[in-house]
Amino acid sequence: MVLTGGASRRMGTDKALVEVDGVAMAARVASALAGGGCDPVVCQGGDTQSLAVIGMTVLADTHPGGGPVAAILDALSAVPDECVPDEYVVVCACDLAWMDAATVTKLITVAAGRPDADVVVACDANGPHLAGIWRPGSRRRLDALVAEGIQSYRGALERLTTVGVDVPPSVVANVNSPGDLGRHG
Repeated sequence: MVLTGGASRRMGTDKALVEVDGVAMAARVASALAGGGCDPVVCQGGDTQSLAVIGMTVLADTHPGGGPVAAILDALSAVPDECVPDEYVVVCACDLAWMDAATVTKLITVAAGRPDADVVVACDANGPHLAGIWRPGSRRRLDALVAEGIQSYRGALERLTTVGVDVPPSVVANVNSPGDLGRHG
């Protein structure tokens, strides 16, 4: 699941559609997820028509403007209740334009060894980033956090069973403004 529903205020235009090396960020992240073994790969939230033009399938936000925690809840809610316990949802923000398949695979591998974790999340020296493996079974706990008004991603991670995985900072470099595009590396 590629999170594509943010307001993109600092970017000034829809981040999901901003091109990096000629490819929209949402498509770059989707490619990394697919390369890491995710199937299907869909977007959560955002401009359905514009994302369809670049070949993306989009699930609508049920909590528009609710932030990443509500979007992750929507992503988990898209998974059928009967899914087996070892299934998971890989969630990644569209503004992690340099996410790669190797990092996705690393997160999946760690998650396979940690069935007790609600989420296995990519981290660097700045802390956790919006790239992680979520167990569908964590949906009820996440739903309770959203009902409590928790909108902070890091706040939600602190209240769940979270395993951090160190990844290179360049892979989780986040693009919030046009100036961030020149700072990768």
